[in-house]
Amino acid sequence: MEEVESNIDTSTWLSGMHTVNHYPAWLWTLLNYTDSRPLTVLPLVLVSKLGINVGYVVSECIGLIFWLATTFFLYKIFDLFLSKQTSLILIWGFCLLIGTTFVSDYTAYNSEQLSVLMLTASTYAYLSYCDGQWKNNPGLLVFGILMGSLVYVKFQNVPMGIFITTALLIEILIQKRWKSALILIIGGLLPTILINLYYFSQGSLMIFWNNYFWNYFYYAYTTQFSDVPIGDRFNLVRIFRFIYFYDDSKWYFLAATIIISLGVIANVIKRQPTSARQKNFFFFSLLYIFVCLYAILQSGNSFGHYKLYLWVPVTLFTGIIISISPAIVQKYCLLFFLVSGTIIAGKNLLLKEKSLLAIHAHLDQKIIASIRKNSRHDEPVVVWGWRDQLYVRAQRPMGYRDAHSFHFALKSRLIPYWTTDFLNDIRKNKPSVFVDVTQPEGYSTFAKILSPHNNIPQIRNYVNKYYSLIENIEGVRIYKRKP
Repeated sequence: MEEVESNIDTSTWLSGMHTVNHYPAWLWTLLNYTDSRPLTVLPLVLVSKLGINVGYVVSECIGLIFWLATTFFLYKIFDLFLSKQTSLILIWGFCLLIGTTFVSDYTAYNSEQLSVLMLTASTYAYLSYCDGQWKNNPGLLVFGILMGSLVYVKFQNVPMGIFITTALLIEILIQKRWKSALILIIGGLLPTILINLYYFSQGSLMIFWNNYFWNYFYYAYTTQFSDVPIGDRFNLVRIFRFIYFYDDSKWYFLAATIIISLGVIANVIKRQPTSARQKNFFFFSLLYIFVCLYAILQSGNSFGHYKLYLWVPVTLFTGIIISISPAIVQKYCLLFFLVSGTIIAGKNLLLKEKSLLAIHAHLDQKIIASIRKNSRHDEPVVVWGWRDQLYVRAQRPMGYRDAHSFHFALKSRLIPYWTTDFLNDIRKNKPSVFVDVTQPEGYSTFAKILSPHNNIPQIRNYVNKYYSLIENIEGVRIYKRKP
């Protein structure tokens, strides 16, 4: 493993970690300098507090730990309705997928890894509750808090969190446990209530709603962030292409689809009797897949790492189909799953994604050298554009709450608020260096649509007043704060 950026999002989280560790107001920084995903950055911060130098390699190891924990909870789910031998075979295939996947969009540390872990743990909690393994109210409070915290890992988790919580709430209401239902609801609302009270105490309540709600509402339900029309986002062809035409996992999904199809056909022909418990597990897991697809597709951006949300639900549904199939079908389905999983793993190992040379590496080195030359290690800087790795590699905290300025290029009604936030941040933090990386062409992510800082009058005026242009490196403008 090399200490290089394999995914741009990882650089965002590492930049947030360095920044949280820098400013004394750690809670404010955690909530505002982490791209509205404080719980994605928090594990990195906690590990760094142990004296470990957290970079790209360590962050991937943290992500792997999350996958190991996810696998544990998936096994516990299977153990509710499958024999241990069958559970181990399914877990073996799932582990082969994780262990032999080298697509950087999957392996790099990102918010999906912790999201999938929390969702899988909550799925186990729900199904084990239905199985009568626990009923206590303190457990329901913890479950509610876990579900209410999902949004602070990633806003995209909200549909799954609502679905799982609603399923458990229905189960509780059927049992007429009114007090327990109230405790669950309070637990779910508690994280957001506490965070809103904190923002209110800081006189900044609208900052929360703009950055945590409206920003992601526009992301999911408008065309500001995606050109795909709302009505075309759930097109069946688009869904099919997204699942089966990209990356290492397409073969895993294809194998699971074959097993599910065989199981369904066998059950229709044989008319296998199913218990109420089996039906409950079946419909829950099926709906869970649909909810995940909704969460993935709603924004119109089919990023590869979004597909990670499907790994556990599809594997779970495969296990449930096997559990309700005739014995002979179970045997052949498990054999096929084991053989296909091994073949897919072998293919992934043979066709392992090669390490690519970092694009613009030479330019990066020049800019990092300039940042280090013109600022101390404890002085914040601002990178205007989208090249978050400069913060990480220069080891400098962010002077502005967002690691990149992509959103200023959007036609959004939130731009006045973002501009105010930007000016407030740099007035308070007084970053030593301001770097505009919107040029040269192709250097920043989404460079073609990015807007240079001088296109925004208030920001241009502030930079001109308090900063001096000291270098122009191949189009990258570097400014140093005036004495």
